[in-house]
Amino acid sequence: MADELIETPVLIVGGGPAGLTASLLLSRHGVDSLLIDKRASESGLPRARGVHSRAMEILRVCGVEPDLRAVELPITPGAQWRTDLTGPPLREDVPSAGRMTVSPCEGLAVSQDVFESVLRDHARGHQAARVERGTLLESFELADGGVLASVVEPATGRARRVRARWMIAADGARSGIRERLGIAMDGPDDLGRQEMIAFRADLTGWTGARPRGIYFLTATGAALIWTHADDRWIISRPGTPDGEDPATVVRAVLGLPDLKLDVLAGGPWTAAAQSAARYAHGPVFLAGDAAHRFPPAGATGVSAAMHDVHNLAWKIAAVVHGHGDDRLLASYAAEREPVGRRNAEETGAAWSRLFDGSAAPFNGRSLSQIDMGYQYRSRIVVDDGGPDADPAGADYEQRAAPGCRAPHLWLPGGTSTIDLFDDRFTLLTAGPGSAWRDALRRPAVPVASYVVTDPGWPGLYGVAPDGAVLVRPDGHVAWRSRTASADPAAGLRDALATCTGLTRR
Repeated sequence: MADELIETPVLIVGGGPAGLTASLLLSRHGVDSLLIDKRASESGLPRARGVHSRAMEILRVCGVEPDLRAVELPITPGAQWRTDLTGPPLREDVPSAGRMTVSPCEGLAVSQDVFESVLRDHARGHQAARVERGTLLESFELADGGVLASVVEPATGRARRVRARWMIAADGARSGIRERLGIAMDGPDDLGRQEMIAFRADLTGWTGARPRGIYFLTATGAALIWTHADDRWIISRPGTPDGEDPATVVRAVLGLPDLKLDVLAGGPWTAAAQSAARYAHGPVFLAGDAAHRFPPAGATGVSAAMHDVHNLAWKIAAVVHGHGDDRLLASYAAEREPVGRRNAEETGAAWSRLFDGSAAPFNGRSLSQIDMGYQYRSRIVVDDGGPDADPAGADYEQRAAPGCRAPHLWLPGGTSTIDLFDDRFTLLTAGPGSAWRDALRRPAVPVASYVVTDPGWPGLYGVAPDGAVLVRPDGHVAWRSRTASADPAAGLRDALATCTGLTRR
């Protein structure tokens, strides 16, 4: 009997943050998808513990944020350096206040296993999504402008074929899809080897009830991170396991020879700072760790994975619904590859600086700039001739230059401009911009219109009161007219055609 054939617009391979967010976003855009995850269950290991503000904005719009806030860890943000855990603080690095002035969302401290569990529940809540665990991608081929894949459930031996128009490779740092396509990774794959030990112990006597985000223990070069509310922690120290009892290692690193603890897991890992040579190959798109590997400095990996699929999902949806063409899909690689390469370079430099002992100043962008300040440049972004909004060494300042994240501004009723950007383009104007709104009566693609009454909006978005800004579904500015136009209908028509890839510039 022939294997069962499943047909779906999008096959998502991998059930981590990238894959689950892709499933969730595609469903919100009205696109069916099948997600397969080779893992049948969670390991219980944290793997990562940090989601930054920009990723939380995505989840806010999707309605996921409240459930994540219910399980977040009550950490004290920032890093602290001590000789060992028993010693006094030698140095502290505390994030500056005022994040809520640039975002409606604070970052989130939650272990990746808990994070994925919440995302999975929300993804499964959409009829457009199929989420299957314990299902392995056995092979695939590019055929008839799409992908024909063979998948199997190892536990039962059940085999099926999947025909998809597109495939999202969210299958992790050792991506078999990337390898099968012959896509190389650029950048160093060994920034130092580390030993990780996960353990359970009550450390509140030394950390308090709200531990710091991370402790650097200088006597051993180790890092200590709280991962779960039930007293679970991980230690990571330079080097590889040498056969010494892990519990003894933990006690020595912490400076607590009599500490009661349970070792949960351990093993070696290697930091890397790499980005794929290309993020797309025909109908296959790389996302998350399959596209880039960052060291833990700044905890940017999970958030960047979500940024990838936030960029991609609306573009796939536009093509499915006839509102874009292949040039729109080509912009995924054009926009995300430079971001991934730069993030790899800067997080790699930051990681090396932590361990080289030189105390040399780091001249890269701030963490908030890496998280929110990147600027897309591609054929579907209408450049308005402004200066580079993402310069080297920058700290984040909200800008509405084309390609940038559209700035946050509080609106009446406790909503944010961020909440406006979801499943369609959004035209923002102030009261005097009525000509733009009138010109939008019969748009070629779905466009929402919003009149911003806050008198600070024109200055924040870099326009006169009679100007206009067009924002993409992923919340990035697509086009901006600083002032009124003699022919607003033609201006908007040309902008929408360019920003959907339906015409060439």
